[in-house]
Amino acid sequence: MRITRRGPNSLYRKWKSIEFLVTRDRRATFEFLRHEKHIPFLKRLELLRRFIAATNAVRGYHTLAEMLTLARAILARTKPNVLEAGCGFGSSTAKLSLATESAGGNLIACDSFRGIPDNDELHKSMDGRRLEFRPGAFRGTLTSVRRRVETWGAIDVCRFVKGGFKETLPRLDVPLDVVVLDVDLSSSTRTCVQNLWPRIRPSGVLFSLDGQLRATHELLSNEGFWREEVGCPPPLIQGLGRDKLLIARKPAISGAP
Repeated sequence: MRITRRGPNSLYRKWKSIEFLVTRDRRATFEFLRHEKHIPFLKRLELLRRFIAATNAVRGYHTLAEMLTLARAILARTKPNVLEAGCGFGSSTAKLSLATESAGGNLIACDSFRGIPDNDELHKSMDGRRLEFRPGAFRGTLTSVRRRVETWGAIDVCRFVKGGFKETLPRLDVPLDVVVLDVDLSSSTRTCVQNLWPRIRPSGVLFSLDGQLRATHELLSNEGFWREEVGCPPPLIQGLGRDKLLIARKPAISGAP
């Protein structure tokens, strides 16, 4: 039964990790191991090993290539403040915490820890499939997420903020360097960008892992949203209209959008 099972800690999952490592995620893996010169090669190799171990143990909805891209952005900074909105079951939180620890920074993990909130949103993926996010989906409790980060990540660099984004994010007063959104609902993306983009320091970066949804691209390409609700001109967003991983960078000049 263990051979045919496909969930966390299964042989199937471990085999797929190896397969993806040498196929789909090969280029990102090579670039991560080759270009992160400011940390030793063996440290990079150990981070990669621990990322794969967390993938095998905890259900997540991202690729290794995506996590390595996020990790490179974190490791390029000294003592960064990193914020994750949407922890799910804790797989991405564990990996982000490892990268943040290596950079000497701090990770703020924000979630209701009750799954997807009540909503009436109907979505289409970029390939046209209909999607619905049911309330309570992807629920990882704070206790379970903390336990997984303790096991597979670096709990000492983490600060957990529990509650709805509309309640918790306006109260944050920390300048941010790297922000990661994995929130599914377009209403949640809207709330996160409104509250977090102004807090990102010059040369900081915001990632969205929700680029599989047409609504995410539509929102982030809307000039009126940026000017009227965020209070700045729309930034250049890498992958907009095309990719699952979207990357918005703050200009290096303070006061620019």
